[in-house]
Amino acid sequence: MNRRYFEHIYIELCLAANRRLSRYDLWLLVWESGNDPDDMTGAHAAHFVEHDLSGVLEEEGVRLGKRARRRLEKSILRFDPHRPTPEEWLERCFERSDQAA
Repeated sequence: MNRRYFEHIYIELCLAANRRLSRYDLWLLVWESGNDPDDMTGAHAAHFVEHDLSGVLEEEGVRLGKRARRRLEKSILRFDPHRPTPEEWLERCFERSDQAA
């Protein structure tokens, strides 16, 4: 699709870690696993969850319980790039209210 999958994965990882992670390190990991971060698809995201997620969490020192880990996986796998994220939706609402004022 485009870079939306990569950005979503990055945001979800930062939220799960409760801190900002290195976008560049994630970018390199995705690239080295044979995927283009600028052109990820749902299949690529699923591959990331299945093969690379544990390594990223371990490398970053992020320890998640089973429930939190499953929640992170679901969030990544359920992402629909054709629908706006809550952040995008709010941004559009604020843009409209600024234009109306």
